[in-house]
Amino acid sequence: MEKIKNRSKKVALSAFGIILLVVLAIYAVSLLGLLLWGFFASFKEPIVEFTDRPYQLFPQKWTFNIGKIFNSFYVKPSTTGKNVYVEMLLVYSLLYSVGCGVASTIVPCLTAYVCARYAFRFSKVIYTVVIVTMIIPLVGTLPAELELATRLKLYDKIYGLWIMKAHFLGMYFLVFYNVYKAMPASYSEAAKVDGASNWEIMVKISLPLTKNTILTVFLINFIGFWNDYQTPLLYMPSYPTMAKGLFDLVQGTAVAGLQNVPSRLAGTVIVTVPILVLFLAFQKRLLGSLTVGGVKG
Repeated sequence: MEKIKNRSKKVALSAFGIILLVVLAIYAVSLLGLLLWGFFASFKEPIVEFTDRPYQLFPQKWTFNIGKIFNSFYVKPSTTGKNVYVEMLLVYSLLYSVGCGVASTIVPCLTAYVCARYAFRFSKVIYTVVIVTMIIPLVGTLPAELELATRLKLYDKIYGLWIMKAHFLGMYFLVFYNVYKAMPASYSEAAKVDGASNWEIMVKISLPLTKNTILTVFLINFIGFWNDYQTPLLYMPSYPTMAKGLFDLVQGTAVAGLQNVPSRLAGTVIVTVPILVLFLAFQKRLLGSLTVGGVKG
């Protein structure tokens, strides 16, 4: 009887696994199909071919709409009145995304390390502040932030947003806190016996052991900032990013001749390519183990 029950359980679990696999496969194919459709539609002729055959996957006549975006598209900020073309949009996007990504990764990482590895009362205060700010919804603070940035002369400056994003509040503080809290104390104790200082322990031992976590958090932050158009639009209007340019394309406020679906999809492809390259370059490290190894004794 027990063997029959065990067999029935295995069959039930395998059947559930097959159903789940089929559902996930259909979901993945649907996402991939939309991405392929958008990619090939960006090469279609805007007026005739896309209008007549919008659901046909491959274009009959390949039109390089991406080249038109690079040659003709620009954003004209109201603060400067100068045209900002795609090349500078990419530069501003990289400066904004990389700078803010580094600031929003390093600051919570170092703060969490100090709070997790050193026992002092203020660490509990910091931990409580992070939890409270995540629980309480902060609504209506945008006007105050803009006023503060203006008075501190951080408004309409890229480095101003770097400084504003250099805070430890948020979920990633808890991620780093748990990682460093679970790290064995034997590492730092062995290093202290060898004469290492607290700074050397952090830089040469603790941070290298958590490099996969740091890189993963940075990539997530980078993607979030890369796709963000609202913050650059409000805080640095003189330095529009690619996301702001794509927003203009979607809203139909772009250059005449580019206000069509294939041109919008071509702009989407340009914005998406750097993220895909980033994931392909670091996929092994992202998919690697995040566990801390044993103590060498």
